[in-house]
Amino acid sequence: MKYSFLAENLVVPVYDIVRRTSRFKSSRVLQKTQWLPRVEIESLQNGNLRVLLRHAYDTVPYYRRVFRERGLSLSDVRSVDDLAKLPVLTKADIRKNFEDLVSRGFPRSRLIPYESGGTGSPIKFYVTKKKLSWEVAAEYRAYSWAGYRLGDLCFMVWGSPADLSNYKGIVTRFTKALERVVVADAYVMSDEVLKRFASVLRKLNPEIIRGYATPVFMIAKYLLEHDIRGVQPKAVITSAETLLDFKRKMIEEAFGCPVFDYYGSREIGGIAAECEEHSGYHISAENVVVEFTRDNEHAAIGEDGLILVTSLRNFSMPLIRYDIQDVGRSSDDVCNCGRGLPLMSSIEGRVSEFMAVYDKQLNRVVPVCPAGPGVIGMALMHVPMEQYRIVQESLGKVVIRAVKGEGYSQKHTDFLIKYVRKYLGDSITVEVEFVDSLPPLPSGKRSSFVSKINPFEH
Repeated sequence: MKYSFLAENLVVPVYDIVRRTSRFKSSRVLQKTQWLPRVEIESLQNGNLRVLLRHAYDTVPYYRRVFRERGLSLSDVRSVDDLAKLPVLTKADIRKNFEDLVSRGFPRSRLIPYESGGTGSPIKFYVTKKKLSWEVAAEYRAYSWAGYRLGDLCFMVWGSPADLSNYKGIVTRFTKALERVVVADAYVMSDEVLKRFASVLRKLNPEIIRGYATPVFMIAKYLLEHDIRGVQPKAVITSAETLLDFKRKMIEEAFGCPVFDYYGSREIGGIAAECEEHSGYHISAENVVVEFTRDNEHAAIGEDGLILVTSLRNFSMPLIRYDIQDVGRSSDDVCNCGRGLPLMSSIEGRVSEFMAVYDKQLNRVVPVCPAGPGVIGMALMHVPMEQYRIVQESLGKVVIRAVKGEGYSQKHTDFLIKYVRKYLGDSITVEVEFVDSLPPLPSGKRSSFVSKINPFEH
């Protein structure tokens, strides 16, 4: 507790001075605003949005053109409800209009180049140190809901090659040492690696474990299968990948503590996270606007919708109504924790994790099995496979790539084909391909389902 106090009140302020950031100040603000009544947070959010829109209109050629082409003035877009008057911003739009999306209000020397993660093609964009300060403050506020305090011994399981490369730098290594964060490279997850992680965990017995959901799940599974005890953190924080229910349950069983899921992205930073009530994901409304859309209209409460995000802190390259290619559900519930931050009820996964079928009665393509691998993944859990990845090549074809486990036979292949057809239709072609290994995607994520079609665009 004493070290945590020093880390939060001495290390961070000194870091801000050295790096010319404002994380300490931003954290103090966000720790207070989370407890404001919902109506005051909405007012704060709308105020931040108006400031961003004024800046975008005055200094960003792309948005000046958008307002002009749509016959809009700033007085026409004054709240979150008015955002629908502006177009959705896609990754293709960013690539096509990159220079026109960069604010003329900053010298280029002050802009920091970044690149998105995810499972698809990355995009490049710019941020400022002030923007990064706000998003790190929101990230660590979310971690605090899990009981984490800066300075707690943390075992961080990470898989992004870009991030892992950065963690090898002298400054970052020094910072992580001060924060007492042990970074574990989860890009390769062999039995040897899992054995080493288990040994390190038993030795450290960290207060917090956080990282990519699937590698954390794989570690938990390894500990249970080998009856390894004595690793008892106060919380596990998962992120980067969809946390399916069966993975959450196994992680909780292995570590004997609650799991807190966190939702963020490189483009936006911290978007939403679970608090101690686990009644949904609190949106960091001071920093971001989250919309849920379906068929180009706002989705109904509790209905799956494409997530559009607007960063309220990125003035160097505003991303307004950015299609982050995720699917989630909105909520109008009020959390018992007392925070006024709005909730989203769930994160269903990446658009690329949704299967799609043609519904003859509706005469259109519809998404099925939210968080793609949920239904089929449950079946594959009971089949002797070491690893698997389900790929929907087209509306009529699904390929299951797998690493055989001990005892696998033709009857298991027949079962899988029958099971997939039960959910996607008898006419679909199901192929099972066996491989020696399944490396993670370039982002380091281990998505067990990848679709090459977007059911939300048909």
